[in-house]
Amino acid sequence: MSYTSLLNTATLSQFTDLVEKEFVMQEELYVPNAQQLFIPENLTAHTGDQRRYDEVDGETFALLKDEGDDAQKVSAGVGYTKTMQAKRVAVEIEITWEMRQYNKAPQVVSKLTDLAHFCPQRLELDLTHRLTFCTSSTYSDKDGETITVTGGDGNPIVYATHALSNSTSTWRNRVTNDPLLSQGSLESAETLAKTQMLSNSGELRNWNFNVLVIHNDATTIRTARQILESSADVDAAQAGVMNYYAGAYRLVVLPYLATDANGAYDSTKRQWWFIAAIGNGMDKSWPAYVGIWEANNLKTPTSGNNGEDVHSDTWTYGSRMSYGICVLSGKGLVGSCPTS
Repeated sequence: MSYTSLLNTATLSQFTDLVEKEFVMQEELYVPNAQQLFIPENLTAHTGDQRRYDEVDGETFALLKDEGDDAQKVSAGVGYTKTMQAKRVAVEIEITWEMRQYNKAPQVVSKLTDLAHFCPQRLELDLTHRLTFCTSSTYSDKDGETITVTGGDGNPIVYATHALSNSTSTWRNRVTNDPLLSQGSLESAETLAKTQMLSNSGELRNWNFNVLVIHNDATTIRTARQILESSADVDAAQAGVMNYYAGAYRLVVLPYLATDANGAYDSTKRQWWFIAAIGNGMDKSWPAYVGIWEANNLKTPTSGNNGEDVHSDTWTYGSRMSYGICVLSGKGLVGSCPTS
Protein backbone atom coordinates (compact mmCIF):
# COMPACT_ATOMS: atom_id res chain seq x y z
CA MET A 1 0.00 0.00 0.00
CA SER A 2 1.26 3.46 -0.83
CA TYR A 3 1.82 6.17 1.77
CA THR A 4 0.06 9.41 0.93
CA SER A 5 -1.21 12.60 2.56
CA LEU A 6 -4.19 12.62 0.15
CA LEU A 7 -6.53 9.70 0.72
CA ASN A 8 -8.05 8.94 -2.68
CA THR A 9 -9.29 5.95 -4.65
CA ALA A 10 -6.38 6.01 -7.09
CA THR A 11 -3.59 5.84 -4.54
CA LEU A 12 -5.47 3.65 -2.05
CA SER A 13 -7.42 1.44 -4.43
CA GLN A 14 -7.42 -1.36 -1.86
CA PHE A 15 -10.23 0.41 -0.04
CA THR A 16 -12.59 0.48 -3.03
CA ASP A 17 -11.76 -2.50 -5.26
CA LEU A 18 -13.82 -5.72 -5.49
CA VAL A 19 -11.48 -7.84 -3.41
CA GLU A 20 -12.81 -8.60 0.06
CA LYS A 21 -10.11 -8.05 2.68
CA GLU A 22 -9.48 -7.29 6.34
CA PHE A 23 -7.40 -4.28 7.31
CA VAL A 24 -5.17 -4.51 10.39
CA MET A 25 -3.84 -1.32 11.89
CA GLN A 26 -0.11 -1.51 12.66
CA GLU A 27 -0.08 1.40 15.06
CA GLU A 28 0.58 0.99 18.76
CA LEU A 29 1.61 4.34 20.21
CA TYR A 30 3.57 5.00 23.37
CA VAL A 31 1.76 6.53 26.31
CA PRO A 32 3.30 9.95 27.00
CA ASN A 33 5.52 9.66 30.08
CA ALA A 34 8.09 12.45 29.85
CA GLN A 35 5.70 15.29 30.67
CA GLN A 36 5.41 14.16 34.30
CA LEU A 37 9.10 15.05 34.75
CA PHE A 38 8.51 18.71 33.85
CA ILE A 39 6.82 21.52 35.74
CA PRO A 40 3.72 22.48 33.69
CA GLU A 41 2.92 26.07 32.77
CA ASN A 42 -0.41 26.92 31.14
CA LEU A 43 0.27 30.12 29.20
CA THR A 44 -2.50 32.34 27.91
CA ALA A 45 -2.82 34.24 24.68
CA HIS A 46 -1.47 37.79 24.33
CA THR A 47 1.44 37.15 26.71
CA GLY A 48 4.18 36.91 24.08
CA ASP A 49 6.01 33.90 22.70
CA GLN A 50 8.70 33.73 25.40
CA ARG A 51 8.86 33.12 29.12
CA ARG A 52 11.93 33.73 31.27
CA TYR A 53 12.98 31.68 34.29
CA ASP A 54 15.46 32.93 36.90
CA GLU A 55 17.32 31.15 39.67
CA VAL A 56 16.77 32.92 42.99
CA ASP A 57 18.55 31.91 46.18
CA GLY A 58 20.63 33.25 49.04
CA GLU A 59 23.01 32.29 51.78
CA THR A 60 22.00 29.77 54.41
CA PHE A 61 23.45 30.29 57.87
CA ALA A 62 23.17 32.95 60.52
CA LEU A 63 26.40 34.64 61.72
CA LEU A 64 27.71 35.56 65.14
CA LYS A 65 26.43 38.78 66.70
CA ASP A 66 28.54 40.08 69.56
CA GLU A 67 27.02 42.22 72.29
CA GLY A 68 26.22 45.70 71.02
CA ASP A 69 27.32 44.96 67.46
CA ASP A 70 25.18 45.27 64.37
CA ALA A 71 23.92 42.05 62.83
CA GLN A 72 25.95 40.90 59.86
CA LYS A 73 24.35 41.03 56.44
CA VAL A 74 23.72 38.03 54.25
CA SER A 75 23.31 38.12 50.49
CA ALA A 76 20.57 36.95 48.17
CA GLY A 77 20.05 37.41 44.49
CA VAL A 78 19.28 36.12 41.03
CA GLY A 79 21.52 33.45 39.58
CA TYR A 80 21.36 32.03 36.07
CA THR A 81 18.45 32.63 33.70
CA LYS A 82 16.95 30.75 30.78
CA THR A 83 14.23 31.68 28.31
CA MET A 84 11.52 29.41 26.96
CA GLN A 85 10.63 29.95 23.30
CA ALA A 86 7.23 28.92 21.95
CA LYS A 87 6.92 26.81 18.85
CA ARG A 88 3.88 25.51 16.99
CA VAL A 89 3.53 22.05 15.49
CA ALA A 90 0.88 20.84 13.09
CA VAL A 91 -0.15 18.07 10.70
CA GLU A 92 -2.79 17.67 8.02
CA ILE A 93 -4.27 14.92 5.88
CA GLU A 94 -6.79 15.17 3.04
CA ILE A 95 -9.50 12.83 1.82
CA THR A 96 -11.44 13.11 -1.44
CA TRP A 97 -15.22 12.89 -1.80
CA GLU A 98 -14.81 9.65 -3.71
CA MET A 99 -12.81 8.02 -0.92
CA ARG A 100 -15.38 9.12 1.65
CA GLN A 101 -18.24 7.84 -0.48
CA TYR A 102 -16.94 4.62 -2.01
CA ASN A 103 -14.48 3.15 0.48
CA LYS A 104 -15.47 -0.23 1.92
CA ALA A 105 -13.69 0.18 5.25
CA PRO A 106 -14.96 3.45 6.73
CA GLN A 107 -13.71 2.53 10.20
CA VAL A 108 -10.17 2.19 8.85
CA VAL A 109 -10.34 5.42 6.87
CA SER A 110 -11.68 7.12 9.97
CA LYS A 111 -8.61 5.90 11.83
CA LEU A 112 -6.34 7.28 9.10
CA THR A 113 -7.89 10.73 9.45
CA ASP A 114 -7.66 10.71 13.25
CA LEU A 115 -4.76 13.07 13.94
CA ALA A 116 -5.25 13.37 17.71
CA HIS A 117 -1.98 11.67 18.63
CA PHE A 118 0.48 13.50 16.37
CA CYS A 119 1.10 16.66 18.39
CA PRO A 120 1.22 14.99 21.84
CA GLN A 121 3.63 12.38 20.47
CA ARG A 122 5.87 15.15 19.11
CA LEU A 123 5.79 16.87 22.49
CA GLU A 124 6.75 13.56 24.11
CA LEU A 125 9.68 13.22 21.71
CA ASP A 126 10.89 16.78 22.32
CA LEU A 127 10.61 16.47 26.10
CA THR A 128 12.40 13.12 26.15
CA HIS A 129 15.19 14.49 23.99
CA ARG A 130 16.12 16.96 26.72
CA LEU A 131 17.47 13.84 28.44
CA THR A 132 18.54 12.01 25.27
CA PHE A 133 20.86 14.90 24.40
CA CYS A 134 21.59 15.98 27.98
CA THR A 135 25.36 15.60 27.50
CA SER A 136 25.38 17.93 24.47
CA SER A 137 25.01 21.67 24.11
CA THR A 138 22.80 21.48 21.01
CA TYR A 139 21.15 18.98 18.71
CA SER A 140 19.25 19.10 15.42
CA ASP A 141 15.64 18.09 15.92
CA LYS A 142 13.24 16.26 13.61
CA ASP A 143 12.71 19.42 11.55
CA GLY A 144 16.43 20.17 11.27
CA GLU A 145 16.16 23.04 13.74
CA THR A 146 19.10 23.59 16.11
CA ILE A 147 17.88 23.14 19.68
CA THR A 148 19.98 24.48 22.55
CA VAL A 149 19.91 22.06 25.48
CA THR A 150 22.23 23.76 27.95
CA GLY A 151 21.19 24.99 31.37
CA GLY A 152 21.47 28.58 32.49
CA ASP A 153 25.20 28.14 33.20
CA GLY A 154 25.83 27.40 29.51
CA ASN A 155 26.86 23.79 30.15
CA PRO A 156 25.05 20.58 29.14
CA ILE A 157 22.29 19.56 31.53
CA VAL A 158 24.23 16.51 32.78
CA TYR A 159 27.85 17.57 33.23
CA ALA A 160 30.92 17.04 35.41
CA THR A 161 31.84 20.68 36.17
CA HIS A 162 28.82 22.95 36.40
CA ALA A 163 29.46 26.57 37.35
CA LEU A 164 27.84 28.60 40.13
CA SER A 165 26.93 32.25 39.63
CA ASN A 166 28.10 33.47 43.05
CA SER A 167 30.99 31.12 43.84
CA THR A 168 34.16 29.75 42.27
CA SER A 169 33.09 26.25 43.32
CA THR A 170 31.76 23.77 40.75
CA TRP A 171 29.33 20.88 41.06
CA ARG A 172 28.62 17.72 39.06
CA ASN A 173 25.54 15.67 38.26
CA ARG A 174 27.08 13.05 35.98
CA VAL A 175 28.04 9.81 37.68
CA THR A 176 31.78 9.13 37.35
CA ASN A 177 32.61 6.61 34.58
CA ASP A 178 28.93 6.34 33.57
CA PRO A 179 28.20 2.94 35.15
CA LEU A 180 25.28 0.71 34.23
CA LEU A 181 22.36 0.73 36.62
CA SER A 182 23.00 -1.38 39.71
CA GLN A 183 22.52 -1.02 43.44
CA GLY A 184 26.11 0.19 43.75
CA SER A 185 25.87 2.75 40.94
CA LEU A 186 22.56 3.99 42.33
CA GLU A 187 24.36 4.65 45.60
CA SER A 188 27.01 6.60 43.66
CA ALA A 189 24.27 8.71 42.07
CA GLU A 190 22.73 9.31 45.47
CA THR A 191 26.09 10.48 46.79
CA LEU A 192 26.11 13.16 44.09
CA ALA A 193 22.51 14.03 44.95
CA LYS A 194 23.45 14.53 48.59
CA THR A 195 26.77 16.35 48.11
CA GLN A 196 26.57 18.23 44.79
CA MET A 197 23.22 20.06 44.90
CA LEU A 198 24.52 23.51 45.82
CA SER A 199 23.17 27.02 46.03
CA ASN A 200 24.81 29.59 43.80
CA SER A 201 26.87 30.58 46.84
CA GLY A 202 28.23 27.04 47.10
CA GLU A 203 26.16 25.87 50.07
CA LEU A 204 24.49 22.47 50.24
CA ARG A 205 20.83 22.11 49.39
CA ASN A 206 18.62 19.15 50.26
CA TRP A 207 16.62 17.73 47.33
CA ASN A 208 14.18 14.83 47.56
CA PHE A 209 15.27 12.55 44.71
CA ASN A 210 12.23 10.33 44.23
CA VAL A 211 12.12 9.24 40.55
CA LEU A 212 14.26 6.74 38.64
CA VAL A 213 14.18 7.34 34.86
CA ILE A 214 15.20 4.68 32.33
CA HIS A 215 14.68 3.61 28.73
CA ASN A 216 12.47 0.58 28.03
CA ASP A 217 15.55 -1.58 27.62
CA ALA A 218 14.69 -5.07 28.90
CA THR A 219 17.88 -5.53 30.92
CA THR A 220 17.65 -2.10 32.53
CA ILE A 221 13.97 -2.57 33.37
CA ARG A 222 14.73 -5.92 35.02
CA THR A 223 17.56 -4.38 37.04
CA ALA A 224 15.43 -1.41 38.07
CA ARG A 225 12.54 -3.60 39.19
CA GLN A 226 14.88 -5.89 41.13
CA ILE A 227 16.35 -2.90 42.96
CA LEU A 228 13.02 -1.22 43.68
CA GLU A 229 10.67 -4.15 44.20
CA SER A 230 12.69 -6.98 45.76
CA SER A 231 11.66 -7.77 49.34
CA ALA A 232 15.31 -8.31 50.32
CA ASP A 233 18.60 -6.61 49.48
CA VAL A 234 19.32 -7.65 45.88
CA ASP A 235 23.06 -7.98 46.57
CA ALA A 236 22.74 -9.94 49.83
CA ALA A 237 23.89 -13.55 50.05
CA GLN A 238 21.14 -14.51 52.46
CA ALA A 239 17.40 -14.02 52.44
CA GLY A 240 15.62 -11.75 54.86
CA VAL A 241 17.93 -8.73 54.52
CA MET A 242 15.85 -5.59 54.11
CA ASN A 243 15.87 -3.90 50.71
CA TYR A 244 16.70 -0.29 51.47
CA TYR A 245 15.40 0.85 48.06
CA ALA A 246 11.96 -0.78 48.23
CA GLY A 247 9.51 2.04 47.49
CA ALA A 248 12.24 4.68 47.49
CA TYR A 249 11.76 5.71 43.85
CA ARG A 250 8.94 5.90 41.34
CA LEU A 251 10.02 4.26 38.08
CA VAL A 252 9.46 6.28 34.88
CA VAL A 253 10.16 4.52 31.57
CA LEU A 254 10.80 6.72 28.52
CA PRO A 255 10.46 4.73 25.25
CA TYR A 256 11.98 7.58 23.20
CA LEU A 257 15.05 7.99 25.43
CA ALA A 258 17.24 5.84 23.18
CA THR A 259 16.31 7.47 19.88
CA ASP A 260 17.83 9.83 17.36
CA ALA A 261 16.33 13.18 16.40
CA ASN A 262 13.73 11.47 14.19
CA GLY A 263 12.59 9.05 16.89
CA ALA A 264 14.44 6.06 15.39
CA TYR A 265 16.13 3.65 17.79
CA ASP A 266 19.65 4.56 18.95
CA SER A 267 21.13 1.58 20.79
CA THR A 268 24.05 3.59 22.20
CA LYS A 269 21.70 5.24 24.72
CA ARG A 270 19.53 2.28 25.68
CA GLN A 271 21.14 1.88 29.13
CA TRP A 272 21.12 5.53 30.19
CA TRP A 273 19.45 6.21 33.53
CA PHE A 274 18.74 9.13 35.84
CA ILE A 275 17.46 9.93 39.29
CA ALA A 276 15.45 13.11 39.69
CA ALA A 277 13.62 15.25 42.22
CA ILE A 278 10.11 15.63 40.80
CA GLY A 279 6.86 17.08 42.11
CA ASN A 280 8.23 18.54 45.35
CA GLY A 281 7.16 22.12 44.68
CA MET A 282 8.61 24.54 42.14
CA ASP A 283 11.55 25.43 44.42
CA LYS A 284 12.49 21.79 45.13
CA SER A 285 11.87 20.05 41.79
CA TRP A 286 14.26 19.71 38.88
CA PRO A 287 13.71 23.13 37.24
CA ALA A 288 12.56 21.83 33.87
CA TYR A 289 9.44 23.49 32.47
CA VAL A 290 6.94 22.79 29.73
CA GLY A 291 4.71 25.69 28.72
CA ILE A 292 1.51 25.13 26.77
CA TRP A 293 0.38 28.13 24.72
CA GLU A 294 -2.11 26.12 22.64
CA ALA A 295 -3.46 22.76 23.78
CA ASN A 296 -3.67 19.97 21.26
CA ASN A 297 -6.72 20.58 19.08
CA LEU A 298 -8.26 19.10 15.95
CA LYS A 299 -9.67 20.73 12.85
CA THR A 300 -12.48 18.47 11.69
CA PRO A 301 -14.14 19.15 8.32
CA THR A 302 -17.81 18.66 7.43
CA SER A 303 -19.82 19.47 4.35
CA GLY A 304 -19.86 23.20 3.77
CA ASN A 305 -17.42 24.27 6.50
CA ASN A 306 -13.95 25.70 6.04
CA GLY A 307 -12.39 22.25 6.04
CA GLU A 308 -13.96 21.44 2.66
CA ASP A 309 -12.52 22.61 -0.65
CA VAL A 310 -15.47 24.17 -2.47
CA HIS A 311 -14.03 23.22 -5.86
CA SER A 312 -12.95 19.60 -5.33
CA ASP A 313 -15.05 18.62 -2.27
CA THR A 314 -11.86 17.34 -0.65
CA TRP A 315 -11.84 17.45 3.13
CA THR A 316 -8.75 18.49 5.13
CA TYR A 317 -8.23 17.23 8.67
CA GLY A 318 -5.73 19.07 10.83
CA SER A 319 -4.13 19.11 14.26
CA ARG A 320 -2.35 21.98 16.00
CA MET A 321 -0.41 22.57 19.22
CA SER A 322 1.94 25.25 20.58
CA TYR A 323 4.40 24.69 23.43
CA GLY A 324 7.84 25.55 24.76
CA ILE A 325 10.44 23.68 26.81
CA CYS A 326 12.99 25.19 29.18
CA VAL A 327 15.53 23.45 31.44
CA LEU A 328 16.94 26.08 33.77
CA SER A 329 19.48 23.81 35.45
CA GLY A 330 20.60 20.24 36.02
CA LYS A 331 20.07 20.68 39.76
CA GLY A 332 17.61 18.04 40.87
CA LEU A 333 18.86 15.61 38.22
CA VAL A 334 21.74 13.08 38.28
CA GLY A 335 22.53 10.91 35.27
CA SER A 336 24.69 8.06 34.10
CA CYS A 337 25.19 7.76 30.35
CA PRO A 338 26.92 4.45 29.50
CA THR A 339 27.61 3.73 25.84
CA SER A 340 26.65 0.17 24.95
